[in-house]
Amino acid sequence: MALLWDGAPVPRRGPRQRLDLARIIDAAIAEADRSGPAALSMRALAQALGIGPASLYTYVPGKAELLELMVDRIAGAQPLPAADAGWRAGLHGLAASDLATFRAHPWLLQVATSRTVFGPNVLTRHDAALALLDGYGLAAIDVVGCVTAVESYTRGAASAVVEAEQAPVLTESSDDEWWAQRAPLLSERMAGRFPRLTALEQAGAFAVSDLTLPYTLQRALDRFAFGLDLVLDSIGARIAAARD
Repeated sequence: MALLWDGAPVPRRGPRQRLDLARIIDAAIAEADRSGPAALSMRALAQALGIGPASLYTYVPGKAELLELMVDRIAGAQPLPAADAGWRAGLHGLAASDLATFRAHPWLLQVATSRTVFGPNVLTRHDAALALLDGYGLAAIDVVGCVTAVESYTRGAASAVVEAEQAPVLTESSDDEWWAQRAPLLSERMAGRFPRLTALEQAGAFAVSDLTLPYTLQRALDRFAFGLDLVLDSIGARIAAARD
């Protein structure tokens, strides 16, 4: 964990090191963006950097430590939640920033969160999020729970957005092509069998807010926004109850 806080130690003897830790982390992030964390290896990273694996281990002891450094570096590139517009806008901004980060680095969704990365950037950002709820009378455990609820919701909803974004490449077919293959049979088999679903569809339940993006992606983004409002409404109700 010292690497997260202090960086790689500078050797007192021997030739000057060719790389610095920041360059190694950036290269690892780029490799993960291309191939995912499972394909990232110390050997492949060393090759990408033009050094031998043994040299890479003088900077980073292993892949587990490397992943922590990558997560913390990405957290450091994200904006801190702003408190000047109030708790709701601050938490909304936190979620929007996290969603954008997951879309830019989808492999983050594959990194386990049960054990927190205790890096300075991760903790600084989390501390700023907790500060959004200062002074509202919430119990300490509720402050942490509310922020965690937003973070957990965002991570879950982001997976649907990322899946929708990747679907055309993974399936080798656009939304229109996918639907054209299924619509005739569905129309035939569903006719008259699902009255509630049909009524909701006719009332606009499955409409999307913008037609410039592929339907599946826009639907995932709309559902993210809707669900986030529900989570924030719940936090607002908890704050109101605490004040009463």
